[in-house]
Amino acid sequence: MDLTCLCSALLLQSTSLAAVTTVPQNTIGNAVPATSAASPGGSAQDANTPHSGQPSGSRIEWRNGSPVLVSADGGTTLRPLGQLIVDIASTNGASDHLRNRRDSDVRAAHLGFAGTVANALVYQVETEFAGSDPDILWAYVGWRGKIAGVGADVLAGNLQNDRSVEGSSGGEALPFAEPNFVASAIAPDRGGLGLGAQARLIGTTWHASFAVTGNDLDARHPQTDSRMILARAHWNPIKRTGAILHLGAWTFDEKFTGGTRTLGANTNVAYGLNLRTVLPSPPLPGATGDRGVGLEAGGVLGPVWMMGEAGRRRIDLPQEDARTTAKSLSAGWFVTGQAPVYAAATGSIGRPSVRRSVFQGGSGQVELTTRYEDIQFNMPGFRNTGSSVTGGVNWYLSSLMRVMVNATAWRMAPDRQMTGTGPHTDHGTTFVLRTQIVF
Repeated sequence: MDLTCLCSALLLQSTSLAAVTTVPQNTIGNAVPATSAASPGGSAQDANTPHSGQPSGSRIEWRNGSPVLVSADGGTTLRPLGQLIVDIASTNGASDHLRNRRDSDVRAAHLGFAGTVANALVYQVETEFAGSDPDILWAYVGWRGKIAGVGADVLAGNLQNDRSVEGSSGGEALPFAEPNFVASAIAPDRGGLGLGAQARLIGTTWHASFAVTGNDLDARHPQTDSRMILARAHWNPIKRTGAILHLGAWTFDEKFTGGTRTLGANTNVAYGLNLRTVLPSPPLPGATGDRGVGLEAGGVLGPVWMMGEAGRRRIDLPQEDARTTAKSLSAGWFVTGQAPVYAAATGSIGRPSVRRSVFQGGSGQVELTTRYEDIQFNMPGFRNTGSSVTGGVNWYLSSLMRVMVNATAWRMAPDRQMTGTGPHTDHGTTFVLRTQIVF
């Protein structure tokens, strides 16, 4: 059975069975339990959710439309994971006519599994099949419990960065088709995943994490390895029903071992599949590492959310260093009245749990979104700038399905060294239609 058929079967099954809706502790809004590094293997509450009418012994429970195999005592679980995200995009209005094009592709095709053992151990394995070769994403095991009364977990394996709000959230949960410039550009060279270990403490209004990782498990850096230290913390000085304030900060330091690398600082100002809207940088040979810092501030008030992020990355070069700075301000409003899904335990974004889907005669959930962001890359004698404004609509048909529409007005001003005699500044509009199924 291919992924599309499997997702269709799950959707039909979830609309005919009464799904158990579970909300992880410290989560604002009706949330589908996270299964990324932000909430490994689901929450303890999720693992122990009672299911009325079930006989003793191992059983299958339907939670938010997904089947979960649960042991008799509820402490050991196995949950299949999958997602299929398909985009259609069109760019027009650019002076460089090569940028005016249409694109369509499968942006994500994941399969995997996650769960718990004895309500103390957690695990997850998930693989991406959208590219030409399968790529292992999450692959870890860990312990979850309490230290001095504070929630804690320790994970080892291929782990996602805990870096920025959007950078630490699953791509399927982001309110826009592309992560913001802070998440995509103020990032280590090794990418969003790395092989190593992470420890995390989770209080009632805060969390802090510390990780030491190397290259991604499927890294394509045969000439060098890397060592990265990453730390992030967030605090909710206001946290009550219907209102929450988020403050956060993070930093990373990446060093290349076994040699140097030739890096770039390219950023797509419009849409990931259109390579012509990339703001280019020159090759940066001899890099020995890079480092970054970021700040986060935002909150939730009723059905409205807002989040601002800013960050800076510095690439260590033999002569002068290269620097990238980025900032983003985004907001959303659930016009159907639901609270935005903010995971207060980890300071990240979750997917809504739709109580009455369109397949059950309901209207689902509808969210309006907007975002402004800009980016600047500098090195001696060279300067790139870019910005974009995005407006969008998310229609959550069910807990498993979403349709998204984004319209992005973008502007890019590459340095003259990259454009030659061509136009120095260009701008245009990109439209994206996304459909996704996630379980």
